[in-house]
Amino acid sequence: QSYSFMNHSSHMAVQLSNPSIMMKARMRTGETIMIDDFREAYWWLRDNTPEDSRVMSWWDYGYQINGIANRTTIADGNTWNHEHIALLGKCLVSPTDKAHGIVRHLADYVLV
Repeated sequence: QSYSFMNHSSHMAVQLSNPSIMMKARMRTGETIMIDDFREAYWWLRDNTPEDSRVMSWWDYGYQINGIANRTTIADGNTWNHEHIALLGKCLVSPTDKAHGIVRHLADYVLV
């Protein structure tokens, strides 16, 4: 059982060390498919929003939005201002009408 855990852990370490926005999955039928929802969302932003658009999302996606969609983000992995991150979180979890009152001053688009 410990050998199985070690193999699983080693496999997961390799997978987590090579992050990707596209993932391979297997359907119940055994068919292999590619899940590329992130890439498609970033391409949509790139192709359907003005170049000077500001995009709000949770901070993890900031670099990818900036790099792939070529859009300005409200936060990314280098955002050190904890109050800024807290405000962003509040916007993403608040009821729509309350969140909109804040978001409209910060961003043009919100990626959920």
